[in-house]
Amino acid sequence: MATRPYLLFVRAGGDSLHRRLIEEDGARNWDCCVSWYVPPSDEHVAEYYSGGGDNKFEGFLEFWRHRPQPWPYRYVWIVDDDVYLRPGDVSRFFDLCERYSTYVSQPALGWFTHTTLNVLARNPACVLRRVSFVEVMAPCFSTAALEHLIHTFDWTKSTWGIDWAWGGLLQGRQPLYVVDAIVMQHTRTGDGRPGAFYRKLSAMGIDPAEELHRVERMFPEFIGAKTLRDGHVFRSGVPKSLAPVIWRLFERLKVVVRVRKQVMRQWRLGRARIEDLVHGVR
Repeated sequence: MATRPYLLFVRAGGDSLHRRLIEEDGARNWDCCVSWYVPPSDEHVAEYYSGGGDNKFEGFLEFWRHRPQPWPYRYVWIVDDDVYLRPGDVSRFFDLCERYSTYVSQPALGWFTHTTLNVLARNPACVLRRVSFVEVMAPCFSTAALEHLIHTFDWTKSTWGIDWAWGGLLQGRQPLYVVDAIVMQHTRTGDGRPGAFYRKLSAMGIDPAEELHRVERMFPEFIGAKTLRDGHVFRSGVPKSLAPVIWRLFERLKVVVRVRKQVMRQWRLGRARIEDLVHGVR
């Protein structure tokens, strides 16, 4: 039975961080659903346990089919199991979503964590930053947004492109936000080789890039992942007259994020090639 107003849904493997997030948020305002993609662990720390589906969103659809009625949650945050936030920040993130009535949002990514898109990296000038795109790694939906977008959750097996569909469907209709006041770390960087999920997709004959391109073709007018020109909430210590200049400056400084990402990617690929050569792997 639900006792809190928000739900964290974690697609979990054996090394999932959900246990740590629960333990470190003693006064949490959220319930937790763990959706296993490995054989379930013998644990009882979360309010719900579920399974099924080939990916996180198919797993959520399986939970949704058996969801508690009436639906008690005002926000649902669907995350990968390698996402970590400082103690208490999951609750603080939900509080900010509620305070600002966000429709679809996500916390910012740290500048020196594993990132894919600079637009999602933190801008220190902002509390909330209006964007055109929120990534599949950790999207948070209001109940209205969930009901609006849940039909997209099974559009691809790889999950690539599902977030592009959200941007296309919501463009000019509903706002999307990065919550810069809350920073998350993406702790699993990979070793330069395809992970278990991508090996599984390959065995199924699924090309994530082709799935992405198929969805992109459905939304030819979508502008892509960008920080928009207005609609931001600036931090209280930022002078109002200077706020637009400061947030633009930080957006430009994100070149640091891009360069680091490229260097780390090449380093991981190079290390993997050297290890393969040493072990005679072709």
